[in-house]
Amino acid sequence: MDKNKLNILQTVVGKCSILLCNFLVVVLSARLWGAEGRGVVAMFVADIGLLAIVGSVFTGSSVSYFFKKKGGGRLFSMALCWLAITSGVGATVFYKMESQSALSICFFVISFFLGLLSFFSSMFLGVNKIKQYNVLTVLQPLLLLSLLLFFYKFVDKSYVSYFYAWLVSVVTLTLVSLWFQRDELLREFAKFSLGDVFQVFRFGFQTQLSEFLQFFNTRLSYYFLAYYAGDASLGVFSIGVALSESVLVVARSISMVQYSRIVSDGCEKSVARSEINKGIRYCVFFTIVVLIVANVLPAELFVWVFGEDFAEVKQILLGLSPGILAGSVANIIGHYFSAVGRLRILVVKSVVGVIATFVFSVWLIPMWMLNGAVAVNLAANIVVFMVLMFAYLRDGAKK
Repeated sequence: MDKNKLNILQTVVGKCSILLCNFLVVVLSARLWGAEGRGVVAMFVADIGLLAIVGSVFTGSSVSYFFKKKGGGRLFSMALCWLAITSGVGATVFYKMESQSALSICFFVISFFLGLLSFFSSMFLGVNKIKQYNVLTVLQPLLLLSLLLFFYKFVDKSYVSYFYAWLVSVVTLTLVSLWFQRDELLREFAKFSLGDVFQVFRFGFQTQLSEFLQFFNTRLSYYFLAYYAGDASLGVFSIGVALSESVLVVARSISMVQYSRIVSDGCEKSVARSEINKGIRYCVFFTIVVLIVANVLPAELFVWVFGEDFAEVKQILLGLSPGILAGSVANIIGHYFSAVGRLRILVVKSVVGVIATFVFSVWLIPMWMLNGAVAVNLAANIVVFMVLMFAYLRDGAKK
């Protein structure tokens, strides 16, 4: 087995492990706190996710792209400054909205250290250390699951125990990662110029602008659903979304390995497209298989796993399935454009997707509530897929 296929296999195994841990966390949160508690957790996670995208301007793809060019110490010092600012602003806004000082502190610490974990993951991808990347990404949800059980049993029976577990898990892994990478990250620490900052910011901003818009593409319906139908409906919908997005494990595994290879090896366009075409074929096959298996499961099984509050999960999963297949292919194509530096296309597809999401959310969710949110998610995924596929085919026609 060649190195590329081995990396893909290892990444798939790693992503499946992450999927299992995340699934168990979702099950626990649903069983322990019901639909309403699950809705509160889902909204907190969505807020953290939104801030993480902003933080990733200096911790995401820009780290992979510039690591060999500028060195880890310079990039790490930029990331520390940026995360301190964004996490502080985010925690302040959260406090103003929720008026909970303890959760605001959790919000700050989680977002700051989650950003540093993103830095380390991106660093490993940039130097094609797929094994280290997989270990780091698997340990985080595994540690979260273990700590969630501990905090629930010995500290707090409410959903606040989820936030404490998340906080301790990201802090622990960040400090361990920093210890092992200290020599690389302390070399030329803070020796960056204003030009370096602007260059990294420009690349990161363009990449994360697409991710920022994509976040609203997938999560804007959360806010509309919570407003019109309440936390309980959001809790049910979030379970369906979590299950459907878990199917993306294959696409994300393939796209991560291919992205790392294209960036680190500097593949020519023909070679890069050949790899992407193979990835699309693998992705379509395995995603369809997983979706078929998921959708033939009886509805009673979902109730048994998650509880009586979640009887509609099977229906939600079925409705989201075509969009998940489209999203899997779009994920691979999107990483191709990111790896070759064509970031404008990613911004365009995300803008189109957000517009579609907003229009459909305003129209369908007040009218159909939970089913409206399913329709919005499905439509947004298909729109994004169509935009990216058109751009990819057009790119292939150019010499």
